[in-house]
Amino acid sequence: MSFFISQEKFKAYIIENHPEINFDETKTVIAISTVKTNPIINCLYVDKTFFFAARYHSALDYFSDNFCLQANQIKRMYLVDKLLSTKLIIETNVILINQTNLTLKMNLPKLNFTPWHMRNLKLLRLKLSFNNGS
Repeated sequence: MSFFISQEKFKAYIIENHPEINFDETKTVIAISTVKTNPIINCLYVDKTFFFAARYHSALDYFSDNFCLQANQIKRMYLVDKLLSTKLIIETNVILINQTNLTLKMNLPKLNFTPWHMRNLKLLRLKLSFNNGS
């Protein structure tokens, strides 16, 4: 699966929404999920002290629906290796309406021809620990 997403456009979108961060291009990856056979593409900025996600609309080449977590909201970040993807799991101390903690689970594809994603996924795999559990 190949998506040619401009890392520079994603950088501009993050900085527009969070000008206080010191953007590091090695911390961006792509996450893909499928809802009713439609792929949903998100660009992620993954750092142990700041997490940012934004939906990417490939047809019109724009970002929307951003979401972020600050260091004080992130309890744990780890990876689970799957056959075609690496699952990024972020446990937070954000309490949901049902009184449970928010846990984010994102699939980072191993097969993707976006060069910056592949390079950064390798770096992320070196930085974060793996958990062979769920």
